[in-house]
Amino acid sequence: IIRLRSPDRQARVDAPNIGLTLADLHRLVLDAFKYPEGTSISLSLDPKGTQPLKQGGLSLKHGDMVFVAPQLPSMDVDDGPRNPVSQLSSAFESAAFIKQDPIDDILEKQKGTIKRERDPNFCRHGPSGMCDYCMPLEPYDPKYLEANKIKHMSFHAFLRRVCNQQKTTPYTSPAFLPPLDEPSMKVVNPCPSKTHGPYPAGICTKCQPSAVTLSSQEFRMVDHVEFASASIVENFIGFWRATGFQRFGLMYGRYEPYSEVPLGVKAVVEAIYEPPQDCAPDAIQLHLPDPQQTSVDKVAGLLGLQLVGLIYLDLLDDGTGTGAVVCRRHAESYFLSSAECIFSAAFQERYPVTTRYASSRRFGSRFVTCVVSGNPDGGIETACYQVSNVGVAMARDGVIEATVEPSLMKVVETSDKQYVPEVFYKYKNGYGIMVKEAAKPTFPVEYLIVTLSHGFPQDPRPQFAPSRSFPTENRGLVFDQPQADLSAVHRHLSGGSNVVLADFHLAVFLAGSHVLDDADLARFAAAAAAGAEPAAAAELEACPGWQTLRALAREAAASTAAAGGASGSSSSSAAAAGGRRSARGPWTCRHCTFVNTSASTDACE
Repeated sequence: IIRLRSPDRQARVDAPNIGLTLADLHRLVLDAFKYPEGTSISLSLDPKGTQPLKQGGLSLKHGDMVFVAPQLPSMDVDDGPRNPVSQLSSAFESAAFIKQDPIDDILEKQKGTIKRERDPNFCRHGPSGMCDYCMPLEPYDPKYLEANKIKHMSFHAFLRRVCNQQKTTPYTSPAFLPPLDEPSMKVVNPCPSKTHGPYPAGICTKCQPSAVTLSSQEFRMVDHVEFASASIVENFIGFWRATGFQRFGLMYGRYEPYSEVPLGVKAVVEAIYEPPQDCAPDAIQLHLPDPQQTSVDKVAGLLGLQLVGLIYLDLLDDGTGTGAVVCRRHAESYFLSSAECIFSAAFQERYPVTTRYASSRRFGSRFVTCVVSGNPDGGIETACYQVSNVGVAMARDGVIEATVEPSLMKVVETSDKQYVPEVFYKYKNGYGIMVKEAAKPTFPVEYLIVTLSHGFPQDPRPQFAPSRSFPTENRGLVFDQPQADLSAVHRHLSGGSNVVLADFHLAVFLAGSHVLDDADLARFAAAAAAGAEPAAAAELEACPGWQTLRALAREAAASTAAAGGASGSSSSSAAAAGGRRSARGPWTCRHCTFVNTSASTDACE
């Protein structure tokens, strides 16, 4: 007798003692579980499927347990209500084999409990005992979060609370059901009740999206943003100091555990990539789609980095000549405008978090938004935000749109093409009473924003050396900015050390130039990695592709010097350092953007 266990049932089959093959056992399983003919199944000796049965004679003994994982036909959500047995099987299979982010696997294995010391006033036991006054707390304990001024619990602490409240079984269990669901503002089409036609022909409670009551999201997917070095932000702000124009960038880094918050996550920013864009003192226009984005993501992956967020400048000099800037984002105006909120939500929707605890296999996003603007003291400050999961769903489903007033978000009206659910928000009135009000037609955008902390490490160890920086990409189109080209590669590599190679902007240029093939680019990444051995640099120097690049860079530098490019380069460097403009040719005023044709750079025409 062989025992069989599938995600939804158990069975026993009589099998011959000698000569049992995998095909024979496959036929016995189909007959025992009444699976349709042709159903694909996998047989294993353990629930996780790490010991699959192979072709040939099977050495099974009387009473052995064989675990069955059927590949049942998938059912579309819109085709009607799902069979509970099929739903259990699908959830079990996806949860067991889904690939999560490494940071999720790390935090999932941690206990996450908050240790407490023995209380000398209330504990009456010895040093090895434990009671209610000193037992560890759960990572979502409300009193601990309030005492430590943690406004938003971490995502994994929230997940632990949800699993405990719903008594969710482990994902390795056949009875596992994902406890998380992404919010949706769309009408289910066709209706599960099948009693009416698609909207606008009819609508009922089974296909109608629920009303939305906005409140501050109690958790956040990322708890902290850490810039690996102050030079990363300084180089980005330096563009505004030299030109007076705003700037947009994409931040590359990695996610690590954050010990200041139970089961917290921090985004460590190692570099900022600046895509092609048109800049002005009060506007930024991106060139989309970015043809370099694929190569940038590729070389970032070779360097062990990934896209973690976006950053942009919103700076305005106050005109006093002291270097102070105007504070335009504060509690009386706005922190993130409605248009910026929808823009960030689009990025978060594009980069979701893959998790086995959500029925759709995705929940939220770790993509962050950083804004560099002025503070009330006249200094330059960085603020980090995320759009809430409800806000991302409302922007994705077309429920909200930006308004002229940056602090307000508009709710779209219901039409024949789209049904919009009721939207409410809560606030305290003048008497301190919580009031619920309908968002008709607008509501404050702050209900969709989650604030993150940010800072720098106490012991900075950046992956890329800040001492010698390769020219930042896509800045050569702006006046008085050094250009990233082959002659710049020759000047940058004159140091001839691994520290010089460790430059993200150099890696981006090499990936976009297509001089190095994939193998040579991987060798460059290995030589530029932190703590790389000298042998990696020697291997890079010996490869033909790198030698070809060095030769092309030398020829480009020689041609630039012969054409008078050396003086132009020194003029650009002086302008970048002191904010002075070259007197050759037309120049643009940093205040009014007027293109001046006079040779004098002292005053705008």
